[in-house]
Amino acid sequence: MVVMGCAVIGWLVFDVAPKFNQKPVRAVRAPGPDAYVPRAAAPGEAHSVVKYEGVLEKAKDGTSIDEQDEPYQYLVRSLSHMDPALLSQEAKSVDYSYFSKLTPELRGQSVKVLALFLQSNPIRVDGAPGGVNFIHRTYLMDLSGNEGYVVDLLEPPGELATRTLVGMDAVFLKLGTYESKKGTVQAPLFVGRSLRIVKERMSADPVARMSGGTIAVAGAVAMLAILGLTSFMFRKSPRRPAPPQGPALSMESLKS
Repeated sequence: MVVMGCAVIGWLVFDVAPKFNQKPVRAVRAPGPDAYVPRAAAPGEAHSVVKYEGVLEKAKDGTSIDEQDEPYQYLVRSLSHMDPALLSQEAKSVDYSYFSKLTPELRGQSVKVLALFLQSNPIRVDGAPGGVNFIHRTYLMDLSGNEGYVVDLLEPPGELATRTLVGMDAVFLKLGTYESKKGTVQAPLFVGRSLRIVKERMSADPVARMSGGTIAVAGAVAMLAILGLTSFMFRKSPRRPAPPQGPALSMESLKS
């Protein structure tokens, strides 16, 4: 019984408890075959991006995300007047690696981003282009957990928990830099209108989805079962009543 009890406790501590502490695994759809693949411009060929009157071509990669230069101001002003439905219609799914490999080809492209929310802070915009006085600088993490995005939103994202799965349609501006605890970080900088929460499809592992109350009840039931079984096995059986003791009868008395 002691061995059985230790086995149950070990199962709860080393198997169930770690799975309970793990976060459910997000099952997110990967970019499909229709994902946009930019093409590098041939030598001497102009880039295909001619949107926004070519102003975004003046953006300089590797500069601080805090610089509100002419391309940045122009993009904020343009998005403030753009129909969100049109922005969503033009947006394409792009693999994260292309933003650093084919930066000029993607500059000015409307893209769809699926990432994890980290934090957001309001920042004043110089000159209020398009009537926008504040943007909401939002930091996102790629689903791989290794890369990040910086998005300047025209609309506040609202109160979101860290690592909430969000999606957005935004315009890629440049590879910007900023200072973090790890030093200088480079990440793609976008300007968009708003974020939307993406409903997550959780892991089908039933143990990983068990609540703390369920695990506690399961443990209590297991321990009660062990105690009941122990009590049943070690319970003393009642003694059978002894036959009545009377005087011994001899053969002569029986014959008589």
